[in-house]
Amino acid sequence: ANDNFGFSVAVGSNKIVVGSYGDDDDGFSSGSAYVYNIDGTNEVKLTASDAAGGYIFGRSVSIGSNKIVVSAPGNDGNGSSSGSVYVYNLDGTGEVKITASDGAQYDEFGISVAIGNNKLVVGAYGDDDNGSNSGSVYVYNLDGTGETKIIGSDTAASDSFGNSVAIGNNKLVVGSPYDDDDGNSSGSAYIYDLDGTGEVKLTASDAAANDNFGFSVAVGSNKIVVGSISDDTFGSAYI
Repeated sequence: ANDNFGFSVAVGSNKIVVGSYGDDDDGFSSGSAYVYNIDGTNEVKLTASDAAGGYIFGRSVSIGSNKIVVSAPGNDGNGSSSGSVYVYNLDGTGEVKITASDGAQYDEFGISVAIGNNKLVVGAYGDDDNGSNSGSVYVYNLDGTGETKIIGSDTAASDSFGNSVAIGNNKLVVGSPYDDDDGNSSGSAYIYDLDGTGEVKLTASDAAANDNFGFSVAVGSNKIVVGSISDDTFGSAYI
C-alpha cells in the first residue's frame, strides 16, 4: 500500500527502471527503484546508501548511456527538500550521489531527471534565483563532474522552470509550465545546446491561461514533444 510503484518509469539500454517513491524500507516514503530486463525478469531493487524517511527516492528515473539515474528530491543534505540524485551502473552498482553546488532548502533538485548524450540533466523547480520557485536546471557529466547551471533568460517567480527535462539529439529541453507569457500558467518550454547556450523558447500557437504547456517534455528522432495537461480541460500535446 502507498508504495506508488510505477509513478516514474524509463526504458533504455535493454533495461526498464521503475520508481516507487512511497516505499518505506528506510523510513516513511524513503523510496526505492526497481530495474528489470525488458521481459520483466531479473529484478534488482535500488535504495540510496544514505536513505531516510521523506527522501522520496524514485520520484523521477531515467536510463541511458549505460547508466541509471534516480532522484530523491526530498533529500535534506543542503536543507529540507534540497534534493539529490543518484547514478548507478545498469546492475545497480557504483552509486554516485550528486547534489547542486548551490543547493538550498525546498529547491527539490531532482524533481525531474534525464540522461543521454553522455550527460545528466536535473531539474530543480523550487530554486529561487529569479524569484520564489522560478526554477533552474543543472547539467553534469555522468560521474557528477562538470556542473553547468541553466536558468531561463526571462524566468520569474512561480514559473517552475525545470518541472520537466529531456535530452536527445544533442539538445536539452526544459518545461516551465507556470510561465505566464500568454496568461496565468499558460506555460512554455526552452531548448538549449548541451552546454546551456543557444536558448530557444517555445510557446503554443494557441496558448491560453492555465494550459500548463511544458508540464512534460520529450525529445528524440529530431522532434520535440511538449505536454499541455490542462489545455481545453482534458489536455493536449504539441510536436
